[in-house]
Amino acid sequence: MKVKTLKGRKQITAAFRRGKRFVSDSFIVHVLDRSYAGDSDAPIGGEKDLFVICAVRKKQVPLAVTRNRIKRIMRECVRSHARNHQTVPFMTLAFVWQKPMGHSKEVQTIDIKPSVHDALNQAMQYFANNERKEARR
Repeated sequence: MKVKTLKGRKQITAAFRRGKRFVSDSFIVHVLDRSYAGDSDAPIGGEKDLFVICAVRKKQVPLAVTRNRIKRIMRECVRSHARNHQTVPFMTLAFVWQKPMGHSKEVQTIDIKPSVHDALNQAMQYFANNERKEARR
């Protein structure tokens, strides 16, 4: 499974509108499961790849260096999570950073990685429980 960047206005809008929200102390993640893989606004390759987009507001984090560092760290955390889990039930992840930050020295991988992994584990449990409920029907 490859981790790719989500591109295209229709795909990004669909991820934010249809995705299930999971809230952390630093960010909100919208998760869209693979059941939407055949739709017209789904990214091509959604059956096997994982698509990620990270949004950091300029109002929350004024320095571009810090915004880019946050995005880079979040994408790397998703890649490490995907390496540990062979299959994931979701297709797109859309992160929205919520915590104000000043300088890039304040942003550390050690601080972000546990919350990203917790949010992704919550999403995996949620979708696994939904699959079990649908299988019972």
